[in-house]
Amino acid sequence: MRMWRMVSAVVAVAMMAFLFPAKSEAAYFPPGSPGAGGMEDIVLIYSGYYNPANYGGEDISAWPEEQFKPYTAFLNEQGQREAVFFRDYLFLGLNGPNGRSYHRETDPAKSGLKADWDWFLNRIFTSEMKQLKALNEQTKATANALGQPGLRNNVVIMVPFANSNVTQFGDIDGDGVSENLTTLSGRKKVTRWYIDQAVSRFNQAGYSHLTLKGFYWLKEDLDTTIADEVNLVKDTASYIHGKGNYVFCWIPWSQAYAATQWAQYGFDFAILQPNHFVNRDDTTTPETIKNSAAKSANAGMGVEIEFDGQIFRSDKYRERFYDYLNGGVEYGYMNNSILGYYQDVRGMYELYRNNLTGYRIYKDLYNFVKGTYLTDREVSTMLNPFESTRFPSSSSVTTATASSPHVQGNASMQASFGLYATSVLTGNYGSDFTIRNWSGFDTFRIDVYNPQTVQGAVTVIVGDANGNQHYRYASLYRSSWTTVRIPISDLAAGANGSPEEPGTVPIDVRNIAYIKLVQRNNGNYLPLPNTYYFDNMRLVEHDGVRLNDLEWQTFGTNGSVTLTKTSTTIREQNTAMQANFGLYSTSIASLQAPAHFKETDWRNQQAFKADIYNPNGSAMNLGIKFTDSTNLTYYKRVTLQPGKWNTVQVNLADVAAGANGTPGEGTSSALNLQHIKQVDFYQRNNGDYLALPNHLYIDNIRLGVWEP
Repeated sequence: MRMWRMVSAVVAVAMMAFLFPAKSEAAYFPPGSPGAGGMEDIVLIYSGYYNPANYGGEDISAWPEEQFKPYTAFLNEQGQREAVFFRDYLFLGLNGPNGRSYHRETDPAKSGLKADWDWFLNRIFTSEMKQLKALNEQTKATANALGQPGLRNNVVIMVPFANSNVTQFGDIDGDGVSENLTTLSGRKKVTRWYIDQAVSRFNQAGYSHLTLKGFYWLKEDLDTTIADEVNLVKDTASYIHGKGNYVFCWIPWSQAYAATQWAQYGFDFAILQPNHFVNRDDTTTPETIKNSAAKSANAGMGVEIEFDGQIFRSDKYRERFYDYLNGGVEYGYMNNSILGYYQDVRGMYELYRNNLTGYRIYKDLYNFVKGTYLTDREVSTMLNPFESTRFPSSSSVTTATASSPHVQGNASMQASFGLYATSVLTGNYGSDFTIRNWSGFDTFRIDVYNPQTVQGAVTVIVGDANGNQHYRYASLYRSSWTTVRIPISDLAAGANGSPEEPGTVPIDVRNIAYIKLVQRNNGNYLPLPNTYYFDNMRLVEHDGVRLNDLEWQTFGTNGSVTLTKTSTTIREQNTAMQANFGLYSTSIASLQAPAHFKETDWRNQQAFKADIYNPNGSAMNLGIKFTDSTNLTYYKRVTLQPGKWNTVQVNLADVAAGANGTPGEGTSSALNLQHIKQVDFYQRNNGDYLALPNHLYIDNIRLGVWEP
């Protein structure tokens, strides 16, 4: 539920039937339909009260004009408007400044009163250049800048919940009597008054570039055992529809009772919250998106896209956000459903202005809204997953393999730092990571869990073979994972070292020798001894392509291979593919576009890569066959070392030239990298391959840089 979390191109109908066979006529609520007033992508604008004392003195939900700019228009990195972005805006709030709520409350002291409802209306209809007025002016500025003078954006306004435990709501009609909400008639009266106020104030404001489209029922569930609550919703729907051509909508949380029966209560449309991103107890996987999408489609609902500030702190949450985007492509809701966008308070504004982690996400989100998003272009090559190989203990730090907490796989590295002036843990090239040349990558990253209830810190030192070092001091959020990111360009230039840890100089990023994790006995760190957990140490590319990370698609097979998803032997995230190769002359597992990968133009990539685990007792060969749209083929045989994950790669320059294919596997021709349609993993029943049957595990199939 949203209250809970605040506290703590087009896919064919036939594809929908394939994805959700239990109800072949399943369809999302269509975007742009008359029933939604023509709305398609509704971004939630939180305008309720947030105590400035908790946000460095800032009123974070004030919505001054500048904050609407990256919403009304897609902005390039120089801040210039390039295209229209969001057209539909939902203004809502959770609490007023007096500690009272706009939701259902069991405590009468927390139930909203007239003063609170007035406060919200006064806030969004302020004469200052904030809120609706600011949105209007930014819409006007975007219209003028892009040569679209007729551009108008749509507005929806929340309807607070009238609590039946309120006896003194306040006088709404000037008769000197405070309204009593213990009766249904009292609750209907104040709800109708609020709607009248909103319509009247909007009309009086005379916004030149905004249109009031309707109202949103704030309460995210419906207690159908209370007849008056059902009657109140139905009366509200009837009253709104009687006021004019307005719509009435709902965004229930994932487990809300009666959510799928939304239409019988008078709502014109409903959007379901998957509640995947905001899950804090790790009980969610990308399967949550699949299940929620099926539920939405079967009930004729829309889908909500969700993220909050955690997207900046940890790549774990960044991956969850991309589950929504990837799911939109895979399950069809990107283009076939009305969508809502939960962004905490001003998340998309923060994405836009955060160059290190946010802008690329902002751009992908824009492409998603426009229906052109294909796949996540950020791919990782693992340095150390800390499944079995951890940094060795030192005189000042003891390491252990911990099954919990962890970000990916099954384990992390626990580091217990001792009480020393400097407590240092060192990982060396060759033994603790196997990639020396980092020049082709964008960032080095490592995830750190701080189990303390206060903010912590760690310094990551990256050194080259000549002893030159880069120092990166990173704050660690309390009781959560933090991703430490160091751009490779910073390492090469000796830039953006930390003032807490002076000494950064340029290092040779082609010859990385060691990584150190540091705690010191001074005020910049938590008191020693202390313990942190490290996981998922990797190099990341921003211009790679995730072909198939086994979170979404499976493979195909001609019956010679049995495929099973597994959550035990995995390289990253949640699942990998176990491939059991049978006793055939050739045993083949296939990836075919677009069912198993979406990106078929490989011209701007250097290498095809996959992580493959060989559980067999000896080294084994695996064949990889590439086929383009004209059915030309290229063959490459790779060797997998036993008892470990192997990152295999095929040079795409060779594939384009038809060069260096493996003799004896088949005819290797020059392929058209613009139109790759199939990739086969295979074994043959001959002396070049391990005796069949056998099995292996495949994960993280991607395009990226060539690693010499």
